[in-house]
Amino acid sequence: MAHAAWKWMVVAVGVGAGVLACSDDDDGGDGGGRDGGFTFDAGVNLVRPGFGEDPGQPVGTAFAFPAGVELAGQPYGANDATKDCGNGVAPVGTGPAVLVCVPLRNMTGAPVQVTLPPGLVMLNVSPSRIQNGMLMGRVRINVPPTGRGPGGVDAGSDGGSDEELYVVPLHMYCLNEARGPSEQDGPFELGPVSSDPDIAELLRLLENKRIENEDDADVVQDALYSITEYNGLTDDDRKAIAALKDL
Repeated sequence: MAHAAWKWMVVAVGVGAGVLACSDDDDGGDGGGRDGGFTFDAGVNLVRPGFGEDPGQPVGTAFAFPAGVELAGQPYGANDATKDCGNGVAPVGTGPAVLVCVPLRNMTGAPVQVTLPPGLVMLNVSPSRIQNGMLMGRVRINVPPTGRGPGGVDAGSDGGSDEELYVVPLHMYCLNEARGPSEQDGPFELGPVSSDPDIAELLRLLENKRIENEDDADVVQDALYSITEYNGLTDDDRKAIAALKDL
């Protein structure tokens, strides 16, 4: 059965305070039932490490930056209010729930285009129950050369160093339905590019589709939850994706 669209839920954590959590309006789900080298859990959930409530780390291949570009520190949750990293760099990606600032260093002396592939995972490493996130479309980032001091690239710093890093806000989708979205300054680490066969199918279906608004993002997130929480994409997921506008 199709899932109802996911929503933001406010959960009280004290007087006048709250946190956001990714939630689904529907408990049910069927799914494709493909094994792909993973294991089944009572016919309801195909166990996939790092997805849903399944233990372990997501399975996939390591991502490599192009020569001369490197991750320049620990990724961290974007600003809760502005959804960015406070440095004027435009967010990339269409996910509304896992928002991560990624500091990059370009040592080449010239601009370098970095391509982040669909299926790239960011792993929550805080003790809090925060989502892992996944990039659902290919993004290209032009990373300027890293400078130092007042003459360097004005794109955010690494928190005290005189080196000026290029900090990119990545907007990703939820991989763990019952957990909360990213928290401001919460720690993440770069994960693999997923090799899950059902994720690969979803990415193929989305390859030439536009994600223009919240309703479109709901379609993507709902389909992703069919994989992370259940057995795989449903026919309703495929129909909803097919109805998205083409590029």
